[in-house]
Amino acid sequence: MTKTTRWTDEKVKSLKLPPEKSEQRVLVEPGLYLFVRRRANDEFAKQWQFRAQVNGKRRWLSLGAYPAVGLAKAREELRAHQTTHEAAKKGEADHPALEARLARKKAKSEPTVAEAFAEMLEDKKLGSSRKGGEPVRQRTIDLLQESFDKDILSRAGDIRFSKITQELIQSCIDAPRKRGSPGAAAHVYKVWRGLVNFGAQRRYITAIDPMLGVKNPKPYRPAPVTAASDHELKTLYKVLGESEMSPATRLAFELQLATGVRPEEAVGAALAELDTKKRIWTLPKERSKSNVEFRIHLSDEALRIVEAAKKYTQQDNPYLFPGRKLGQAQGKGVLSKAMLRVADRLEELGCRKLKPHDLRKTFRTMLSRLGVAPHIAERCINHKEKETMRRVYDGHDYFPEMVAAWDLASSHIQALRTGGAEVIPIFKAKA
Repeated sequence: MTKTTRWTDEKVKSLKLPPEKSEQRVLVEPGLYLFVRRRANDEFAKQWQFRAQVNGKRRWLSLGAYPAVGLAKAREELRAHQTTHEAAKKGEADHPALEARLARKKAKSEPTVAEAFAEMLEDKKLGSSRKGGEPVRQRTIDLLQESFDKDILSRAGDIRFSKITQELIQSCIDAPRKRGSPGAAAHVYKVWRGLVNFGAQRRYITAIDPMLGVKNPKPYRPAPVTAASDHELKTLYKVLGESEMSPATRLAFELQLATGVRPEEAVGAALAELDTKKRIWTLPKERSKSNVEFRIHLSDEALRIVEAAKKYTQQDNPYLFPGRKLGQAQGKGVLSKAMLRVADRLEELGCRKLKPHDLRKTFRTMLSRLGVAPHIAERCINHKEKETMRRVYDGHDYFPEMVAAWDLASSHIQALRTGGAEVIPIFKAKA
């Protein structure tokens, strides 16, 4: 008695060809075959097929490629084709071969996942509703492209958009999870969610949402804030002063601490943005994450830093912190590398390791320690108002209050740099 082979997705996945064969058609169950072909790199392409008789001739119809179409889906497709085949014999439907021909014609005009993704990026560059019609930042485009290239392109790039399945999407999300990168997995989910929504808008998907049942692998949970205490700030200023980094790099760090700007905003500061007479630094919307122009008050500490940095600027270079190449600013990577060396020294002295963006968190936390109201402190770091009613009804720009906050931080930083007293919280949470 012949033992019947029980086919599973795992068995389909592990199926290989004998060394002497380049292709083979394997019977999985009556009417359902798996066509296996050896590729040049010695990997295997697998396609589900359905055998049908058309005008007395045997024809092979594709049911989809594996793994985009799993075993269960292939069986479902087989039953649908068999039903249509029987109806065609009675003249009640078109023959599957004719339907397949029409489907191939339609597929030629239907974009692949990679083509739809490229189309989506171009659409984002034209404008986004989330940005009030403004184009999204190039940094956002780069992050989306990086995630797509790493975990989606090789698995789904060549697949027609209407053939996207839940299993395919899940396999892309699981790839970074298996290599221990839950953050990357969450970003892959985000890319797929945006891509599927875009496809639905363009009518590339007219059936059920293929992401139904697919969960975000990493619900957003803010990590503990890494911000230096006053004691750690005093140590940081001491370490910065003793380090061998360039004066321009050290001053860029100090500008972050005095103003709360992002690392890339600090190193990219242009001389034309700085009005030292009016004590205003105008950050243009092109360099602002909020996509709106932002004014920063140059406190005594910030003004000291700007004037000191001007001594190191190159002739005809428009930037406060010039890079090695003429006419260019320092790159954000310069700060990251310099802070790595500083972080090791901080750890030796019993302080937490810091990254360039942590200096922005330190400034925001320092404002809270100094008693600055949260809605003023948030505005000082160019965060948009989150409270709906205040955003709708309150037209005050709060700039005078922000100026006072920057000046308060300036006085505190100057005291710390010269060995002054630290702010010690009176109230502590109960254990």
